[in-house]
Amino acid sequence: MLYQLFKKAGLILVIITMISCQDDLPFQVPEVKFKIGDDVTWSKKDIDDSKWATEKGNPGDRIFWIRTQVVQPQKPEPFTPQGVLIYAFGAYEVYWDGVLIGTNGSPGNELPHKKGEMDKSFIIPDSLAQKGNHLLALRMSQQYHKNDDRPLGVVITDYKTLIQEPLVLTSLIYVLAGAFFLTAIYFFILYINNRKFFPGLLFSVCSFLFFLLLIIEYIKFYIPIHYSDFYIRLEIIGVLTFLISFLIPVYFSIQFSFPKRKFLIPFYFLLLVLIYILYHGRYDYTTQLLIISMWIASAIFVSNAVYRKEIKSIIVLCTLLFNILLFNFIVYDIALICSFTILLLCMFYILAIQIKQQRKAYEYSLVETTRLKHELLKKKIQPHFLMNTLTSLIDWVEESPTKGVYFIEALAEEFDLLNQVEDKKLIPISQEIQLCKSFLNIMRYRKEITYLWNDLDIDTTKKIPPAVIHTLVENGITHCSPNTDNQIAFRLTEEPNSNYTKYILVTLATIRNKNKAIQDGTGNKYVKARLTESYGDQWNFDSHSTANGWKNIITIYH
Repeated sequence: MLYQLFKKAGLILVIITMISCQDDLPFQVPEVKFKIGDDVTWSKKDIDDSKWATEKGNPGDRIFWIRTQVVQPQKPEPFTPQGVLIYAFGAYEVYWDGVLIGTNGSPGNELPHKKGEMDKSFIIPDSLAQKGNHLLALRMSQQYHKNDDRPLGVVITDYKTLIQEPLVLTSLIYVLAGAFFLTAIYFFILYINNRKFFPGLLFSVCSFLFFLLLIIEYIKFYIPIHYSDFYIRLEIIGVLTFLISFLIPVYFSIQFSFPKRKFLIPFYFLLLVLIYILYHGRYDYTTQLLIISMWIASAIFVSNAVYRKEIKSIIVLCTLLFNILLFNFIVYDIALICSFTILLLCMFYILAIQIKQQRKAYEYSLVETTRLKHELLKKKIQPHFLMNTLTSLIDWVEESPTKGVYFIEALAEEFDLLNQVEDKKLIPISQEIQLCKSFLNIMRYRKEITYLWNDLDIDTTKKIPPAVIHTLVENGITHCSPNTDNQIAFRLTEEPNSNYTKYILVTLATIRNKNKAIQDGTGNKYVKARLTESYGDQWNFDSHSTANGWKNIITIYH
């Protein structure tokens, strides 16, 4: 499903890139003249504004006027309304060649209510929309952010394009954002089910942050933003960019096992903090520096992986190099989005390979579990086992027919229990304990040794892979000999925790050979294969000798 999702997201990315490569809207930043005061005649074309100021000054709460010459770049098509899009800081009335064509907010009366938008489009009357120069005059006030002097921006084209083009681009961008939102949820659920899958959590967080970045970046096209709230959006974009610029290199450093990353990552974080603080308020420039820092850090981590011949690292490095070209051929905003998208797709590709490898390992564990089950079953019914058991049975029948019957019943119970559980993935711990007791009952008759069993604080509602504890009991008998009382005791305890369940099986006896090197036999391999089959990598197994015998610890993480 995710593959198809990202396939569609890639197609949308190509469409967005193609749109960005087309001719941009004819954006103009004309030279403007200012005058503090309020006289409606200042909107006329024939007014001499040669002595007007070229800087806004400090009008405070008062009305001021802006006059500038703008260009209608082409002759309008018949029956195609023309429009002008104005980017301006303040509330204003718009005069085109001396004619009022619209208002944005309430000039001089802003404080009670925040009316108006940061950018707004107006229809130009057909009689005034000829090709050539035109006078644009704004009657303005700026009662919020009074000291800010942002340049006037103007776009003149057909009105339909002014309204439609941003919405079309936004719709495509938001489809892309939706893909990353679903991806973030998917990998977060994977992490919840497997807490050791930390790269998946990082990718989920990066995808969610990128989703938020896309939403906030293009929210201005469909939700009116008053100029007094203009910087709030930029601050949010800056924080999101900061977090993404930090997490993406961290992800690559973990995936490619970069040496000494625990020392370099804090240094990189401090560098980003320094950039963010020093250039705070210069929003676009700060974003560019953060992106450059992210690119350099990622390139360092990935280049090291290429040098060490890490799998798939060369693809990531080529992706980073390709991102440089994006900023040279398409507009900055779209290049930024494409760059992040390609990097996240690359991160997804690495995770997909990792998950595929884990899946293969899991399938191998299933095959290995089946093989080991057969090995254990053969061990139970092999001639040596049967001959020894039958010999012991004959002796007991001759010496004590009653005990011989008990021996036969114990042997039948053991095989019956094994047949019940061998094909199950999990069984109740109570059934596992019964299997162990049945086995010890057989061994008591065979070896004429007293085998004691004790289980403490066991939650019988929990489940465990079949024959796991049983196999460890067999190992305990193999590694240990009876003590002076001709006894071997087994004690099973449970240590519950909110994050894991721990089972401890202790064999109290004498170690046969303390100096013998410990190696995994069929028993331990079976235990590990069963745990992997049921819990993936969410488990731990430890088996070692102690002063009083043998100790096995199985930890299952929740």
